[in-house]
This record gives sequence, structure tokens and C-alpha cells, in this order.
Amino acid sequence: MDLKSLTRAALPAALATALSAALVLAESPALGRSAPAASAAPAGRANAAVPAVAPAAPQQAQGPQSQAPAVRPRIEVVFVLDTTGSMSGLLEGAKRKIYSIASRIAQGRPTPHLKVGLVAYRDVGDDYVTKRFDLSDDLDTVFAHLRQFEAGGGGDTPEHVGRGLGEAVSKLSWSQDREVMKAIFLVGDAPPAQRNDDWDFKVWAKKARDKHIVVNTVRCGGDAETEVSWRYVAKLTDGTFDSIDQSGGMVAVATPYDAELAKVNAELAAKTLYTGRKEVQAANKARAATMAELAPEAAAERISYMKKTRGSGSAGAPASSAPKAVGGAVDLVEAPAALADVRADELPTELQGLSQEARVAKVKALSEEKKALEKKAEKLAAEREAWLAKNATQKEDAFDANVMKGVKAQAARYGVTY
Repeated sequence: MDLKSLTRAALPAALATALSAALVLAESPALGRSAPAASAAPAGRANAAVPAVAPAAPQQAQGPQSQAPAVRPRIEVVFVLDTTGSMSGLLEGAKRKIYSIASRIAQGRPTPHLKVGLVAYRDVGDDYVTKRFDLSDDLDTVFAHLRQFEAGGGGDTPEHVGRGLGEAVSKLSWSQDREVMKAIFLVGDAPPAQRNDDWDFKVWAKKARDKHIVVNTVRCGGDAETEVSWRYVAKLTDGTFDSIDQSGGMVAVATPYDAELAKVNAELAAKTLYTGRKEVQAANKARAATMAELAPEAAAERISYMKKTRGSGSAGAPASSAPKAVGGAVDLVEAPAALADVRADELPTELQGLSQEARVAKVKALSEEKKALEKKAEKLAAEREAWLAKNATQKEDAFDANVMKGVKAQAARYGVTY
């Protein structure tokens, strides 16, 4: 080929290259316009620059890599509970059913991120007027707090409902995001007392409404004056009112899988190695022991809840069901790589006195045993859910059923279906 022929052959490719470069410059952010999503054509293919780049841009911009991860809906629930002597039946039932209630809330689609808070109230002259525990997404912590509530005092009416409701509205760390569902469940059997303080019941009912917190009310027993107040705040905040038996009406639902799940739950609680100061390790061990001692139904519901709400581990490992470490501790069985950074005086007691190699081996062995248990728990929990769907019927006038009634009604407004 002579020089003239070579020039004629190369000219179209050169023009295509120049045109492609001009288009890129014209769309450059430096010139005040948005850059195209497509990348430049590969070297050596200048004659294909224009047809290759332009059509590809929309497809690449819509690819999976450019999609934002789905955001889980958020639900915040606070239980405001009368803890006077007449409420003993409901309190004990709530302790048995707290994991069940949370597990049922977690069945929403999309699966919501749940936080739960607690406020107990009695009246002036009792051992306490209120006790409160802030919103938390660690249900084991919520359960540990709920266990501290014991029925006592009272014996007269009314009770300081206004302070219980007021502290729930004003002293807990509610999200300020309007997209977060916020609900209170006010549960009691006596009407609000009139006190000369800043905790007037109707004032705090209106403040709940102003903060977009729905107050669902559950009256225990048949006190007519309580019904009037409960209906008032429910209507004001667009909540629900329900009346149930004094004891709460909660019935245990036994399944063929509960005993085995309770056993697995106890074994998982034992497969932990907590770091930290002695008192921190002791607190975490005590917490794990409490989880290990749960009654079969509660243990089964706990595992079910963890499997629904905790993300999978690394390399597709099942979600963890072990109690979450608190107080700055680390569970080395959950995070074996952290062993290298633990100070000698904060090593778990089970690892002290061992060589580094022996420590690594022990952590690795426990971690592998835990993974096997988690897979077993996941399988059993799924089989239990299937059994319940086919065989269990809900008692509609029970406390837990009424909680779900309120949650379902309000969650639909936030795109969560049940």
C-alpha cells in the first residue's frame, strides 16, 4: 500500500477519534455540564469510538453497582406499663412473650429494624413512681430490663399515668425522622391521677401527638374511668384502644421444636469468650446465663427473632444468635481476629494462662462449633415457623395480639405489610 492509500484508510479513524474526544470535552464537568456515565473506548479501537460509547451509557448507569442499597423501615415501640400489684399477671406474661411480640413485628415486609423501650409507673408513695429504659435494638437487653419489673404497691386508684406517659414521650431517644414509625403501648387498669406537677396526662397526650407518636392503649380489667382516659389519648394520637382480661390473656404455644431450640439457645450462650475488665466479663457472662435459662417457648422465639433480624455472618455464615457483647467487651468467638489486639489483663478467664497458639486454637474451635450450632438453629427456627403457620391460632383478646393489631394498623402507613 502506498502512502496516499494509507492516508485515505487512516483518515476516517482519526476523524472518529477526534469527534469522540470533542464529545467528551463538551460534556466535561469543567465546562459546566454533567459527564456521561460511560467510560472511554478501549485503546486500539478508535474506529469504533462513537458507536461503542454513546449507546452503552444508559445501560451502565442503570447497572446493579449504581443502585443504592435498600433501606430497612424503622419501627420504635415503647411499652408504658402499670407495675402495681394488680398487674402481676400481665407483667409475667409480657416477660414470657416479649421475644414472641418482637418476632412477630419482625415478620413485616420489608423486615423492619426494631427498637424497644420500657417505662414502668406506679404512684406517689410507692417504692418508685417511674422506672425507664431507653430504646434499644438489642432485645436481650430489653428482656433483661423487663425482668427487673415486678408488680407491687398500688392497692388504690388512680395511678400516676401522666408521668409514665410523659417520661416515655420526653425522656427517651426517639428518632426525629418523620419516616420512622413511633408508637407507645400504654397498658394499665387504673385511671390517671391528678397531681400538682408537670406530668398532666392530657398535656402529655397532646405532646405525643405533636411529636407524631401514636399512643395505643390497652385497658386491663373493666374500670370505666380508665376506659375514658385510654380512649381519649388513643383517639387524639390516631392509636387503637383495646380492653383485655386483667391477667393479659397470654397463652403459651408449644411446638415440637421448642425443646431442641431451647437446648441450642443454651449451648450458643455458652459458646462465648468475653474480653474486658473482670466486672465487664462477669456482667456479660451473667447476661448470657440469663438467656440460657429461658423457658422453651421464649428461647425458641428468641432464636427465631435473631434469625430474622440479624444479618448473615462472613462468607454466608448463618446470623448470630449469641447474646451481643455489652459494656465495651468483645466476644472472641464472634470476632476471632480481635484476639491479637486484646490486652493480657483483659483476656477472657478461659484463655488466661494459655500460650498464644493455644489461645488461637481454642477460639477457632469454639467458633467452628458455634457455626454448626447456628446452622442447626436456623433450620429448626424455619421448621418451627412453618409449623406455627399451619397449626397455631392466635388468641385475639390477649395482650400480644393487641400489640400486633396496633403495629399492623400503623406499619402499613410506613410501607410495612404483614
